[in-house]
Amino acid sequence: MKRYALLLLALGAGGMVLAQEAPPPEPTVAPASEPAAAAVDAPPPLIAPVATPLQDSTVAPVLAAEPPAPTAPPAPPVPENAPAPVVVAPAPALAPPLPLQAAGRWEGDFNAALTLAEGSTKSLTVQLGLDTVYQRPDDKLSLSAQYLESRSRSVNNGVVTSSLTDLRWRLGGRYDRNLNALEFGFVGMDLSHDEARQLLLRSEPSIGLGRHLVKERDDQWDAYAGLSWREDFYYEPGVEIDGRQRMRYDTVDTLFGEESTHQLAEQVRFKQKFVVYPGLLSTQGTRALLDAGLLVDINKTLSLSIKLQGRYDAWAPAEKFDLLLLTGLSVKFRD
Repeated sequence: MKRYALLLLALGAGGMVLAQEAPPPEPTVAPASEPAAAAVDAPPPLIAPVATPLQDSTVAPVLAAEPPAPTAPPAPPVPENAPAPVVVAPAPALAPPLPLQAAGRWEGDFNAALTLAEGSTKSLTVQLGLDTVYQRPDDKLSLSAQYLESRSRSVNNGVVTSSLTDLRWRLGGRYDRNLNALEFGFVGMDLSHDEARQLLLRSEPSIGLGRHLVKERDDQWDAYAGLSWREDFYYEPGVEIDGRQRMRYDTVDTLFGEESTHQLAEQVRFKQKFVVYPGLLSTQGTRALLDAGLLVDINKTLSLSIKLQGRYDAWAPAEKFDLLLLTGLSVKFRD
């Protein structure tokens, strides 16, 4: 029995050695027509899969990565001596066109004064005046008029005496045209009458050049110079000029003048004009005119007017210098 057992052990050991030394069997490929059968003949897995329970039934969302932002291409290199960039200023907005009345309009004052005295001697003085201007950006037309009459009446021992002590009037006009922003040319014409000086009519055209010293909305000041042609006609028997009795006299005069308008306050305006007429010859004498006025507004239409007027005439048959102070009301107008 022991012999048979040892033989069996030897045979078993030899079979195991032969099994280890034998090459592994080549895998058999199932034909294409029998895929199902090959799957059935496959040996079962040695380890059965174990089902793992899920801890959370909520599936976490998958976040997609944002695409990278596009990068700007690198700026080209700037040369060292490159010129500075030209900055173009935006064009100014066009202003709407001005209405016609803003481009040219009339404005001025009409004033009146009355002086009355009663008693043993009665006197009456009436004064009327007009100053108006039509002004545009490049030119200006000035018109003026003045009338003054003074009468007196006295009683002496029952005798009544009435007389005309003064009667004068004056009409004037001047047109100014701007040559540039500061300089202008002008032509003018004055007509006047004066009973006290026996002057029947004086006509005086003038021409010259001027300069705007101040030209603002509320303040204007001009200075000018030129020539004037004066022609006088006198009442009979005439006046003595250069040692001769004359009914008519004409001459050429130079003129130098200045005039201004100022808005001193919201309701106070001041105007003045001063002109000197030197004769070209020493025997012709000199004349001068002064006209100044202060206007104080009472309301939008009425103003209190205070005017000072002075005149000087070297060849006057009466007093060479006279002065007149007038107080009255003025009416403003503007279109």
